[in-house]
Amino acid sequence: MRILIDANIIISALIKNSKARGILTKKKFEFISPDFILEEINKYKEYICEKSGLSKEEFELLMVLIFDNIKIIPKKEYENYLDKAKEIMEEDIKDITYVACYLALNCDYLWTNDSDFDNKKEIKIIDIAKLLEYNV
Repeated sequence: MRILIDANIIISALIKNSKARGILTKKKFEFISPDFILEEINKYKEYICEKSGLSKEEFELLMVLIFDNIKIIPKKEYENYLDKAKEIMEEDIKDITYVACYLALNCDYLWTNDSDFDNKKEIKIIDIAKLLEYNV
């Protein structure tokens, strides 16, 4: 199962040793994300370390552990879908990269906590409860 993962899921997994972190560190699913995600997460590094109590070194180690199971997709692989993604997301321009990547790689689901994707018929959302069912 190919699942596109949103930065908010990874950030929450970095902050708290949660079920999401457990899912992300297992090799059960094929997780993918657009290439800007590392930059996005690093923008919040100070916040994550403060909220989680992680040192900078622990943060880096946890990033390696989590991203060992997430394939980073370069822009060249999804850029042809940016216009279609913009149509789908309308005013939510910040999310078009995720949608373009989702479409380009024919993902099964998007794992996000972002309500901007609700009611978008082109995108199937998966939540943690469903992932835990598969993850047994």
